[in-house]
Amino acid sequence: MINFVLQALDGIFTIVFVVGIGYVLSKKGWFDDKSSALIAKLVTTVSLPLYMITSLTKNFTAEKLVELAPDMLLPVCSMLLALIVGKTAAKLLDVRQGRRGVFVTNFFIANTMFIGLPVNLALFGDESIPSVMLYYMVNLTFFWTLGVQNIVADIEGKAGGIFSMQVLKKLWSPPLMGFVAAILLIVLNIPLPRFLARGFQYVGNLTTPLSLVFIGIEISKINLRDFNFERDIWGGLFGRFIVCPLCVLCLVPLINVAPISVKVFAMQAAMPAMTQMAIVCKQYGGDSRYAAALSFITIIGGLLVIPVYMTVVNMYF
Repeated sequence: MINFVLQALDGIFTIVFVVGIGYVLSKKGWFDDKSSALIAKLVTTVSLPLYMITSLTKNFTAEKLVELAPDMLLPVCSMLLALIVGKTAAKLLDVRQGRRGVFVTNFFIANTMFIGLPVNLALFGDESIPSVMLYYMVNLTFFWTLGVQNIVADIEGKAGGIFSMQVLKKLWSPPLMGFVAAILLIVLNIPLPRFLARGFQYVGNLTTPLSLVFIGIEISKINLRDFNFERDIWGGLFGRFIVCPLCVLCLVPLINVAPISVKVFAMQAAMPAMTQMAIVCKQYGGDSRYAAALSFITIIGGLLVIPVYMTVVNMYF
C-alpha cells in the first residue's frame, strides 16, 4: 500500500524538487526581477501555446471528442459551481484586490496534467487516460477564459464581464490561440508535419519546468519569517482541497457519467493549484508572490490530501 501511495505522489515529489532548484538558484543570485519576467513571458507566449497543441492533438481525435462529450457535463458544472463558491468566499473573507482573482481561480482550477495524470495512472491505469484528458481540456478552457478573466479584472480593479472588449483582448492570448488551433487541427483531422510536431514538443516541454522554476524564484523573494497563514491562504487551501472535490461528488447523483470518469474527476478536482496562475499574475502585474506561495502550499498540502481522496474514491466509487 505504501509503495502504491508513493507511486501516485511521484508527481508532487518531482514538482517540489524543481521548485527547490528555482528557489536555491534565486537565493544564489542567478535570477532577478528581469529574469523572472522573461521566464513568465517565454512560457506564456512561446512554450505554453505549443504545449497545448502537442498535448491535445496527441491525446484526442474528433471521434474521441464526440464520444466523451456527454461526460464533459460533470466537470463543466462542478467547476462553475466551485467558481460561484469561490466568488462568495472572496467577498466573505474580504480578500484584497490583487489577490482576489487568484483566490477565486484557485477554487475551480487544478493542476490536472503534471500531477493529475500520474496520480490517476497509478490509481486506475491506462483506462483513466481519456477521462483525465477530458477533465484537463475543460480545466484548460476555463482557466484561459474565466480564470484569466478573474485575475486580469482583479488586477485592473474592474469587475467587467468576460465579454468586455478590454478583457477579451487580453484573453485572446497566445495560450488561448494555441488551444483553439489544437481544437481546429483535431476537428479538421489535420496532422502536423513531423518536423513541426517534434519542434513543438521540444519547446512545449519547457512549460512545466520553467513554470516551476518561476514559482521557486517568486517564493525566494518572500521573507519566510514574515510570512503568515492569512485567511486568504487558509481559504485558498479550503477551496482547492475541499470545495472543488465536493462540487464533483455532490453532482455525481444528478449527472450520469461512466464509473471511471466519476473516480478520475473526483481525483482531478483534488489536485494542487495550477502553476500557471503565478505566470499570469506576473505577466499582467498582479501579486505573483501570493500566487506562487498559494501554488506551492497546495503542492505541499497535496502530500497529505491526495492519499485521503485516493482512499475515499476507491472505497465509495
